[in-house]
Amino acid sequence: MTKDKKIYRLTPDGRGGRVKKPAAPVRENPVYEEPVHDEPDAAEHPALKAERTAPRISRTVYKVAAILLAAVLVLLVLENWENLQPANVGNWIRTKAVGLGFGDGYPVNLIGSTAEAGNFGASDGNACIVSDTALTVMNNSAKELFSVRHSYNNPAVSHAGGRYLLYNMGGAGYRVETASGTQVSGTSESNITAGTICESGKFALALQPTDYASRLCVYKRDGSLQYQYDFADTYICALALNSDGTKGAVASVTSRSGEIVSHITILDFSKETPVAEYESAGNLVLGLLWSRNNRVLAVGDAQMLVSNGSFEFTPYDYGGREVTAFCLTGTRAVVSVSNYAYGGVSTLLIFENSAEPTEAELPGRAAWLSSAGSKVAALLPDSVVSVDLVTGAVEASCASQPDTKSIAMADEGTVYMLGVREIRKENLKVIREDEELSETA
Repeated sequence: MTKDKKIYRLTPDGRGGRVKKPAAPVRENPVYEEPVHDEPDAAEHPALKAERTAPRISRTVYKVAAILLAAVLVLLVLENWENLQPANVGNWIRTKAVGLGFGDGYPVNLIGSTAEAGNFGASDGNACIVSDTALTVMNNSAKELFSVRHSYNNPAVSHAGGRYLLYNMGGAGYRVETASGTQVSGTSESNITAGTICESGKFALALQPTDYASRLCVYKRDGSLQYQYDFADTYICALALNSDGTKGAVASVTSRSGEIVSHITILDFSKETPVAEYESAGNLVLGLLWSRNNRVLAVGDAQMLVSNGSFEFTPYDYGGREVTAFCLTGTRAVVSVSNYAYGGVSTLLIFENSAEPTEAELPGRAAWLSSAGSKVAALLPDSVVSVDLVTGAVEASCASQPDTKSIAMADEGTVYMLGVREIRKENLKVIREDEELSETA
């Protein structure tokens, strides 16, 4: 094996040394200098100062807000589950869509030749009327939303959630109408004496069968029978359903020892036997309400009956005063009473969660009542006045024509009026502190 030869060179001093390669020249690394940018300062642009000093919202705040919003949405969905079903949502959208636009304004002529005072009302701000020939719904500018003909001899109507239960009192025909058309049409097995519909679209009819004194039939939204309950010796005079149609209250009447006796029956439609029962002697029930507070209120001609959450009733005696009118709201029953049978001013009794009413003295005798929001309107001989349901204060009024036989509040400041052959609309004007309403009997 050969060894690498080493090369030596003599240096000037005579010494030999290994030849080294010349060292590479050292290069200095270039120093990079960032270019200087002349940015505007806060003095030149004040907006920059505000942007830099604005507080930054923590992500935790966004998360908490999102959770709260989601919780609110869930609660709304749970509380309005029945109304959020596809059929209900579709009906609501169609009603709103049809309601867009303007009519020629009020007054407007009645479709048909006559209409009963009890067949006139308001739903979602729209006027609804059942005449002797048609059911008609109009918006606040008198635009016709829909109108359907009928051939019932004695038509009656109940409405809730954009649905109208039209039935033939004393006959057998019934229908459920909406802005999108007829949802249900049927014929009962016997004559109908009362009917009601709730927000979910379920409805109930009181019948007079041949084998019982009366019968309650509850129907699903599609018209199929959901529940039936027979009354052996009392005759149904009033009905009420809770908002989802799972429970109901029935007022029936009989005679005992020459005295009228009203019987209140509370039913759970998943059970065969009543949940609660109550009797009121010498008192004819005129109307029933299943309130949003889960209480049942029964308006009688001699007493008001108010239940608690367990459906235990407490009576309120009118003290011999005459009932001149009443109306039922979402949570309240309002009754007009007078000391005289055919004249005299009225006192409003406003019931909610107890048999202790809020009272309001009216400047005249009320012939009809209607409610919207937190107000109730009373039809007096020559005017309409509105009363606050909480305080009982008379707050607003408007004039009425002599042929006015019924009213319906569109909202807290507007009222529809039913005349002999036309429907009118008036705005309620706030009563000034220095203004006094004259008493009219």
